[in-house]
Order: sequence, then C-alpha cells, then structure tokens
Amino acid sequence: MTLLKAKIKNVIEWKAVLTAIGELVEDAMFICNSNGITFRGMDSSHVALLDVGFPVSSFEEFETQTSFFGLHVEDFKKVLSAANNTDTVVLEILNSDAMKVSISGSLAIEYNIRLIEKSEVNTPIPKIDYKSKISLGPNTLTRIMSNLEQISEYVTINCMTDKVQFLGKSEMGDAKIDLERGNPELESLDMSEDTSAVYSLEYMTQIIRSIGRASMKIKMEYANGNPIHMMFEMPSLTRVEYYLAPRVEN
Repeated sequence: MTLLKAKIKNVIEWKAVLTAIGELVEDAMFICNSNGITFRGMDSSHVALLDVGFPVSSFEEFETQTSFFGLHVEDFKKVLSAANNTDTVVLEILNSDAMKVSISGSLAIEYNIRLIEKSEVNTPIPKIDYKSKISLGPNTLTRIMSNLEQISEYVTINCMTDKVQFLGKSEMGDAKIDLERGNPELESLDMSEDTSAVYSLEYMTQIIRSIGRASMKIKMEYANGNPIHMMFEMPSLTRVEYYLAPRVEN
C-alpha cells in the first residue's frame, strides 16, 4: 500500500521551506491528506511558529493515504540539495520505515531516508486582533533587516498613517529606516490605529532569508505588543505563515 507518492515541481520552494523548518526544529512531522502535505512546528523556546501547506495543486502528481511521517530535517535537506531547481523530485513512502526520494534531471539519483517515530503535536495558531497590515517585496525587507542587524538585536516596527518605520538600537547607537506611504517599495499599508511592537532580528532575518528568496511578496500584520504574523506569497500557492512573539521588556 502506498502511503505517499508525490511528484514535486517546485524544488526551490521545498528547499526554502526545509531551511526555515531546520531553523526551528531538528525533527519534523508532516501530515499528508487529500489536501496535500502540511507542517506546523514551534521552536523550543516557544518564540516562533511556522505553519506550511503544500496544496495538491503544487504537485505534478499526488496520491496519499491520510497519514503522517517524521524525519530529521538535516537528512531531508541534504538529500534535496542534490536536486537542481529544474529537476523533478518524487517522494514515495510504502511503509513507516523509510521514504524514497528519486531525483531526475541531468543525473538520476535515488535516496532512501529513514523515518522517525514521533507523537503528533497539535500546536494552536495564535488568535490576534491585528491593527496594522503591511505588504513588501522580499528583497526590500531583507535589505531593511540586514541594515538594522548591523547595530541592533531587535527591530521596533511602527505603523503610522503616512509611513512604516523600522528602528534598531544598541549601545553602539541607533538606526531608523522609513518607508513613506506612496513609496513603490511599500506595496500596501492598511491600519486602524498607530501600532508598535519589538521583535527579535535574529528570528526575523532567519525566516526572511530562508523563505524570502523563493517568495514573491511578504505580508505582515500585527498589533501593539502582540505577535507578528508573516505570510509569504509563493509562486505555486504553497502556504507559508510565520508567527513571532514580541520582545518582553524586562
């Protein structure tokens, strides 16, 4: 009985997602059903949550029994790194012991990855009444975060009627980056009140660098002192959502 057979055509997105998952957890559980393949996991400090869904439409071929499988993320990353972004990758699980990964392109490569047993954890999604919503290109957001990283470990995001402001501060000094409403780099700004919150730059840059390179647009929404919700718009309609808790002032 075939538990899973999935032919992947969006290799670059899978690589990006696995990089992001590897930043949060060492072992990952994936759920398979008639809608596709999903992953949801939280880092050990419970600061960040990643919610991913590869819909059936993102596969060239897809058949599955409702099931779940677990594996070491680094193992999966190493195997998938053998594929060029234009190659075809087929994932096959016939039993609970291993997953066969077949790569076809300029080379025909076949791997078998040992699966792991792990109890399924139901991680709830934070419920937040968002007050501000921002939409940016991934290159713009990467540039903003990279510049702030030079001087700070945290970013303060301020949404105002006329602009979005990113602030960084440390003993070295401070930095401020403004995106005025109307700036083509700021694709949209929708807010119901002035909003401000502080987040870890390390966690934000990790997800932006891993997923951003494969995405077309990043949407962010948050409220004063609340987790930020980041949605990455992917070419194949893969759903990638990230929640990051705010910094708690001592």
